Amino acid sequence: MNHQVKKLPNSAVEMTISLSAEEITPVKTKILDEMKDKVEIKGFRKGKAPLERIEQEHRENVVGQVVEKMLDQHFNQAVQEENIIPVSYIQELRTDLKDGGMDIVFNIDVYPEITLGEYKGLSAEKENFVMSDELLDQEMKLMQNSKSQQKAAEKDYQAQTGDIVDVAYEGFIDGTPFEGGKSDSQMLRLGSKTFIDTFEDQLTGYTAGQEGEVHVTFPEKYHSQDLAGKPAMFKVKVNAIKQVILPEWSDELAKEFGYESLADLKEKKREEIKAREERRAENAYRGKLLEKISAETKVELPFTMIANEIGNRIRELEQQLGGQGIKLDTYLKMTGTDMQTLEKQMAPGAAVKVRSDLILSEIAKKEGISVSEEEVAERLKEIAEYYGTEPEKLKEDIDRKGNLEALLNTIRAERTMEKALDFVQESAVQPA
Repeated sequence: MNHQVKKLPNSAVEMTISLSAEEITPVKTKILDEMKDKVEIKGFRKGKAPLERIEQEHRENVVGQVVEKMLDQHFNQAVQEENIIPVSYIQELRTDLKDGGMDIVFNIDVYPEITLGEYKGLSAEKENFVMSDELLDQEMKLMQNSKSQQKAAEKDYQAQTGDIVDVAYEGFIDGTPFEGGKSDSQMLRLGSKTFIDTFEDQLTGYTAGQEGEVHVTFPEKYHSQDLAGKPAMFKVKVNAIKQVILPEWSDELAKEFGYESLADLKEKKREEIKAREERRAENAYRGKLLEKISAETKVELPFTMIANEIGNRIRELEQQLGGQGIKLDTYLKMTGTDMQTLEKQMAPGAAVKVRSDLILSEIAKKEGISVSEEEVAERLKEIAEYYGTEPEKLKEDIDRKGNLEALLNTIRAERTMEKALDFVQESAVQPA
């Protein structure tokens, strides 16, 4: 068996495994012997047809089985000798028969070669978070909203920011209605920025039953290319208005949220916000360091790795929607998009994630960073606590589904990358 590799763009290779007649003949003969008693050949009793005739009449089937067995025997050896790590299944498989032997030719995506940029002694600006009363007020406003009540507005009441309006609309571009731009009833909270541009702002002051026109411009990066960047006019009618009544803050209301008093709520909320925002600032700083490394790193991203990350993101979205009782198909219809468009939208972010993961994995390799089984166990404990169970019970449940090893490998990989980024941060210098 001989093999050759030709590099292709995007960290893919074309591999050719060349096999002689002497290597193929025993395998082919065994396949034909196994087929002999199973196939019917015209003019012969079952099991009595010559092997040459069976091969002639079932050529495609025989070649397919030979290729499958040859790959089983030689694929791993070939990739090991070529020092490549496949990250995809075999693609574009083709066979060239010659002189009794064959060339098996196929493409595979492989783990990329990485030339790292400088990752030690970097410098980046870090936000110095300062807690404020304004941030506390915003958080408490969200809590108030969760306890709000609605009441139908009185006649001639003019809609204000924060109210919920039931609006009918039909959109036009250059005087022509466009697909997906019409609804007889859409609940919309003014000020939520759910609709494009200043659509909601222009509805303030409307009364129930009032009709009018709203003029907006679609964003340049809107999901529909037919609408992106274009001005539009919507004919609107406010069917009804509901006022949102917020409860007054008091010790009693604070207790409904699980706090001892209003003072206790404010104190603990300040601590929560401070911890959260400091984590955000820390993550943003680490992200800047990683961006600097990425800018100087040379690596070709395999399509397969990007596609896998897109798949992960879609599954996460599906789980999030499921928690709200929404199916992915329903979400796509609501947003006026389709799976192909969704995947295209996710591709840039997925590529950034894959690139970052590869960079951090390479840093870990160069610096000898590893993850202990104790660290894996600690992460499992955290996951178990999140789901309200014990680590051993969690492992048993996942193992029954055949996913335990995959979970453990994911934990090891994620923790390794975390430690690699820790290393980058520890070696960074603060700007003067």
